[in-house]
Amino acid sequence: MHIVNEVYSRIVSIAGNIFFWMGLLGIVIAVIETIRLRHLQRTSDKFSHKKIAVITGASSGLGRGYVRALKDQMEKFDIDEFWLIARSEDKLKALSDEIQVPAKVLPADLTKEASFDLIKKQLESGNYQVSLLINCAGFGLSGTTEQIGNDGEQQMIALNDSATVAMIHVCLPYMKAGSRIVNIASIAAFQSLKGFNTYSASKAFVLSYSRALRQELSHEKITVTAICPYWIRDTGFIETASGHKSSPFLSTKTETIVRRSLRTIYRRGLVSTPSIVSFLDFLIGPLLPDNVLSRISSILRV
Repeated sequence: MHIVNEVYSRIVSIAGNIFFWMGLLGIVIAVIETIRLRHLQRTSDKFSHKKIAVITGASSGLGRGYVRALKDQMEKFDIDEFWLIARSEDKLKALSDEIQVPAKVLPADLTKEASFDLIKKQLESGNYQVSLLINCAGFGLSGTTEQIGNDGEQQMIALNDSATVAMIHVCLPYMKAGSRIVNIASIAAFQSLKGFNTYSASKAFVLSYSRALRQELSHEKITVTAICPYWIRDTGFIETASGHKSSPFLSTKTETIVRRSLRTIYRRGLVSTPSIVSFLDFLIGPLLPDNVLSRISSILRV
């Protein structure tokens, strides 16, 4: 009996020691894991990316319209901060004050190469990820080639096309899977237009470029959407482009274009035709000879 008690006591002692050391080891492991997790959290915080929406032409028109609409959809589009780009610093500051969300004002003339160096340096200065790039900067002039002149046509090409491509090259290294690129084309991209020859050609470039770029970036899961609106009546574009103050038949408001196109952008569609006229032109255009479609468009003042 004595031997049994002694063996039992020894077993209890050994078991007690085992549980003690296991408990102590558990505490040590828990402390080490806590320290490791805190270190990982600090590292994650240090290198976490601020997700930004870069919008050119943000001081007016569609650019300003997108900013106003997106400020209430920042989580939906994975945005932490807006970068507002246009020539007018005062208008950008006023818009930044209006939206009351994080925004960086970057006054820049996108017809000048130095502007892209400025934007690139801003991106290099922090841990940024471009969730959304909307290329809204652009303009149009109506008239014959002789009337507009070489300077006017070169300026349209520079802002409508060259600036769009340059902005994509600046932002693309900071994009990840899920990022979106949006280029503002036009219904004018669907056909040649007498009196708007350079403008329609510049927008045809934007549309074709967007389609091809989307295919190139598909393996990176970065999507490209081209927006092709009809006349927008409340941006000042009509008077600048056509010389007319009156709005063409079936023209659309900025708010409507923005609301409809944002649905396409969110769904990652290829082309947005956010008005009845541009939708019909998109459908019917390929079925008609270009000279017929161009004549119809001229009658409608497209």
